[in-house]
Parts: sequence; C-alpha cells; structure tokens
Amino acid sequence: MMNAARMSVLVAVTTIASAPPLSSATQDPALETVLTRAADYVDRYQTKLGSVVAEEHYLQIADGRVTRRLVSDLLVLRTPGLEEPWLAFRDVIEVDGKQVEDRQQRLEDLFLQSPRITESLRRRLVIESARFNIGAITRNVNVPTMALQILSAADQPRFVFRKKGEKQIAEIDTWEIDFQETEPPALITDGNGNNLFSRGKVWIEPTSGRVIETDFRTEDEAVRLKIELRVAYRPDKTLDILVPTKMTERYSVRLRPLTTPDQQILTRRNIEVDGEATYSNFRRFLVEVEIDIGSRH
Repeated sequence: MMNAARMSVLVAVTTIASAPPLSSATQDPALETVLTRAADYVDRYQTKLGSVVAEEHYLQIADGRVTRRLVSDLLVLRTPGLEEPWLAFRDVIEVDGKQVEDRQQRLEDLFLQSPRITESLRRRLVIESARFNIGAITRNVNVPTMALQILSAADQPRFVFRKKGEKQIAEIDTWEIDFQETEPPALITDGNGNNLFSRGKVWIEPTSGRVIETDFRTEDEAVRLKIELRVAYRPDKTLDILVPTKMTERYSVRLRPLTTPDQQILTRRNIEVDGEATYSNFRRFLVEVEIDIGSRH
C-alpha cells in the first residue's frame, strides 16, 4: 500500500504521490527483463492480495524505553483509480493486552455501514490505522506493501536499478537489485512538496519477477529525519501466493543543538521509533467493497 504519509516532530509532512511514466534510464538487457517481470508481477499481485486480511502482531519501541504491543487485523485492498494503488487498514483489536472498547462502533462508523471507499474515506482509514502508534514521530507509512510501488510499470522509469549480486532467500534464488530514485515527482514528498528521493534494495526471483524482500530508505535532511522499512515475503499455502510475513522499521531524527540567550549550547537527544510486525492467518475478506474514485466525500 502506498499511504499518504505524515511525519511530524516538528518533523515534516510527507505524501506519497503516483507518477506518470517518464523516460527510463538505460539498463542491462537482462536486468530490464527481470524488472519487466517484476512490474507484471506487482500488477497481478495487487489483484491477488486485494481483499485479504491478516493477523498482525506489532511491537513498537520509542526512544528505547516506551513500548507498545498491538494485535490487529490488517485489511489490504486494491484501489484502482485512486492516487495510491493500495489501501491497508489496521483494525486494532488489542493494545498492550487490553481490548479496544470502541472497535465495533468504529468499524461501523468508518467502513462497514457504507463499504464505498471514496478518497475522503481512504484518508480517514489511513489516519485510523495510525491511531495507536507511539513516539514523537507521527507516521502512517508503516504498512508492508508500501515499497512495492517502486516496481510498478508507472514508477520504474523514475528509478535507476543496478544488479548487485545473487542470493538465496528461503530456498528461493533471487537477484539483489539496488534502486535509486532520480526523477521527480518523488514517491514521497515533504509538506512543502519537496522531493524526498528514496533508495534501497529489492530481492527479486528473476524467472518469475516475484518480490521476496524489500529494503526502502529515504531521508529529509531539513529535519534530519531518516526512514527505513524492510519487508520479507514468504509463500502462504492457503492463498497460494507470497504474503508479507515480517516488517521491520526505524524512524530517527537527529535534533539540532539549542543555543540559549547567553550562548550556551544545549545538547538535544535524538528521537527514534523502532517497530517489528509479523503477519499470519491470511484469509479472504468476505465483505464486498466498492471503490468510488469519483467522489471525495
């Protein structure tokens, strides 16, 4: 899923944008073939993973001291025609072992009474999914499908890809491929519309284009923010597809020193949020959902 992302500390507001195809950088022919297969795979995968719900166990740690454990149902929806091709809704069931009391009413208010997903409802679902996040860095990109947009046919031309090597992961032969975003509009921008170009790695099965792992990174130098998201995909026998099984994340801000009126320099600590989520019990979501791309209400 590609959410609109808000990073604040005083931090920045970031949004994920969808981009039209641009001219592609020259690639090695074999690499081009693998990337074409990956684009086809991601397109098919959006359909296969759409309307799937998984059980998520999610540990968050803020500044190495404060922890929170969430148990949720994570619903993944395909949203063709909207700005982002994925929508992941985190329906939190438990927070630190305690049931969320207003969960049923919240679902009815947000979703079940009117299963028509407009752009405004999508924004509400994204905000609701981040409701129980902890730490001074506000975020809502913490969903496992986010980085797959890099490999979509529409977005690939804005990236430079380079094969780094070959690696076997979970008995699957993969190519390790570096990516660097080079052309605007960037996948993520700050609150002023400035591009935050991403980089990282993907591990792709070259014969099928299947994405086995992703490592996504970006920085906002203006506020010294760094974002790292890594996701592993493994086969699921029930759905007969690869599914995200583990997501690890880190957000960090290096706060600038403060100078007092008498010119004393005060050291300010860094802000960090770490997370690890695991996914299991994948099943099809049985409620029919209508995607309404024309309405914003």
